[in-house]
Amino acid sequence: MISVIIPIYNSISTIKECLDTVFNSDFKNFEVIVISDNSTDDSVKIAKEYKCKIIELPENNGPAFARNVGADNAKGDVLFFVDSDVIIKKNALTHISEIFSNNEINVLQGVYSHTPFYKNIATQYQQSFYCYYTWQENKKYASTLVSMCFAIRKKIFLETKGFNTKIKSATAEDEEFGYKLIDKGNKILISRELNVEHRVNYSINKLIRRNFLMYFNTMKSFLRNKSISKKIDQTNYLNIIMSLPILGLILLTLFINTFIANKITLISFIILNVIFILLHLKFIKFVSVSKGYFKGLKTILICYLDSFLMIFGVFCAYVSYFFGKKY
Repeated sequence: MISVIIPIYNSISTIKECLDTVFNSDFKNFEVIVISDNSTDDSVKIAKEYKCKIIELPENNGPAFARNVGADNAKGDVLFFVDSDVIIKKNALTHISEIFSNNEINVLQGVYSHTPFYKNIATQYQQSFYCYYTWQENKKYASTLVSMCFAIRKKIFLETKGFNTKIKSATAEDEEFGYKLIDKGNKILISRELNVEHRVNYSINKLIRRNFLMYFNTMKSFLRNKSISKKIDQTNYLNIIMSLPILGLILLTLFINTFIANKITLISFIILNVIFILLHLKFIKFVSVSKGYFKGLKTILICYLDSFLMIFGVFCAYVSYFFGKKY
């Protein structure tokens, strides 16, 4: 049996479509567990219209806690975690069942569709880069986990002690769990057939807040788990990591140019920007070919913004951690 676990918090705008696609599955041996993280809207009322096991939590403790509660109450030997704003395909559960018939597979990661539901540049960037392009360029296995759509054997989930419930926000709790899985010898198989629509609409402000918290919490996770972080394959993100010192130098030359404008600083500024763009060129080409050249040009600006958010998030994480705040 597959246990489909869906944490919800004020998910009234998406939960119906999510449950419709789950119950429209061509696979029948499954149960659905919906965990309300103290929702204050009518999302629980909608979930009660379906054959779900519904668990209502008395306090809001974050998605990590809600997923762990779902796993503890699951009857299936395979757990399929789906976010409440995710739309799965009709054959998703059948595909998961087939994959887990191989006893050597313990964890299966789904991917975002390369055509996000919302067409604005922030959403296109976020979903295309983090959960489509990055993994399409990856090898067979993922370097960590993204919780919007993944399956895992219940035994492995419990052995790894689930998500870290001290992380309250919906940022980086899944990555830390992925690092723990890999540290214990598990491989996270990527399934490009298990591609889903994630119906989250990112504005620029939402992207800034979300990505800052992601980089902040991910760095905190590395600092808390130094032995694990040394084992993580971060080759997927080398272009961003390598671009950080370049962006730092760009900001420095921009600052110098403000006060001492000369040919050397101006040429340095131009060269550094060219290097920065070249580091992201593969992704920019990917966006240009699949989404159009205008969006490819817009993506350059988002790349600058995202790299700055990483610098700022990592810096704040170090400061916070060394002042005694582990979370």
